[in-house]
Amino acid sequence: MSPTSLVILLLCAPIMDQIPLHAPVGGSILIPCSLPASSSESLKWFYWQEDQSQDVLFSWDASGKTEEIPDIYRDRVEAFNTEFSSGNISIRLNNVLVGDDKKTLCASVGWKGGPKPCDPCCESTLQVSAPYQDLVLTVNEKNATCTARGGYPRPLVSWTGQNISGSAQLHGALTELLQDPTEKTFSVKSSVSVKDLQSVTCLIYNPNSHKTIKENVEIDVPGGSQSQHYGLYVTLAAVLAAGAVLVFLLRLWRKCE
Repeated sequence: MSPTSLVILLLCAPIMDQIPLHAPVGGSILIPCSLPASSSESLKWFYWQEDQSQDVLFSWDASGKTEEIPDIYRDRVEAFNTEFSSGNISIRLNNVLVGDDKKTLCASVGWKGGPKPCDPCCESTLQVSAPYQDLVLTVNEKNATCTARGGYPRPLVSWTGQNISGSAQLHGALTELLQDPTEKTFSVKSSVSVKDLQSVTCLIYNPNSHKTIKENVEIDVPGGSQSQHYGLYVTLAAVLAAGAVLVFLLRLWRKCE
């Protein structure tokens, strides 16, 4: 067996412990695949396909033969033609969609008069995410309500609060999700009781991007911060009144001289 054939066979070995490729909605993602440069001269054909549906994303054939590309991938996939000779058959997927989430994309390769085709040579699974936006936290006498929109996938919502005993994780929140029928992104609304709390924080975690957004609100508690503010206003009023009396007495004293 030639050294080139041995390297190709090693490339065709089963792929284990793949790390998902993170792909932002609306962005681009490079799906890598590199062949040994020594084997590129015997490259006959290769193509990328979606493992779940067998749809072909991109194909290349030394003879000029082409494969039909479905509409969902047409004009979204590009390859690096000038780098095929160096073994780089990676592709770039543009305008990533929510529907691309969890898709496994595979590259299959054939060589001229060489060993059996490599199927697959490379394999990657996509993990798609969209950031949650416009986080708003409102508080009334009984509850705090947190809303955000435009995110993917389903978020993990958690609440923390601060009371006279310290910070605490809040439980019993009511969380609602609404998925946009076209974009497939989610809007979230979550509410929790704020009884006996001095502040409350809403946290929205995206399990694919591993990013968290949060908002905090201080709560005016009867007998607490409101009373402190009232006491401050009373003190300020007393100082101003005393100053006015002092000015009046000073003017009166000057008239009596």
